[in-house]
Amino acid sequence: ESSSTIVSYTGPPVPIPANLATTINIPIVVSGLSAPVNNLKFSFDGSSCTNAPGATTVGLDHTWVGDLIITLTSPQGATVTLMNQPGGALNNGRNFCNTVLDDGATALIQAITPAGAPYTGSFKPASPLAAFNGQNGNGTWTLTITDVFPLDGGNVRAFSLAFTSFVCTGP
Repeated sequence: ESSSTIVSYTGPPVPIPANLATTINIPIVVSGLSAPVNNLKFSFDGSSCTNAPGATTVGLDHTWVGDLIITLTSPQGATVTLMNQPGGALNNGRNFCNTVLDDGATALIQAITPAGAPYTGSFKPASPLAAFNGQNGNGTWTLTITDVFPLDGGNVRAFSLAFTSFVCTGP
């Protein structure tokens, strides 16, 4: 039997400063999982998708997503690269909104193009999220965003982790 748990970030928007190359870390606490991680999907959420600069209704607004390196670290310290300058350093597309990173997706987040913005739908992450399988998902996860170029900026506004675990319900 599998159980599914979605944990969403509920804090204030976290700025990605425009004037310096920088790294930000955003903690998200997970509790109540009764079994090890069997499958994890990551998503930048959003209520209304647009590629407008500074949009407040997207999960992550940024004016040049090709500048971003985004990783997720488990409570045990395992780190997965979700995206590594997706679409390449020249990708001046904007905004992630209802963007699901799922090992089972066919489209590659690394292959996005400026014309595809805002980025919506399911994508295979840069590195497999399966690296977290078998771990205890309870504890503090960390989303790390590195902006490698000091010109464009944005905000992390909404993201979530969707855990699936298998629970033995034997006799």
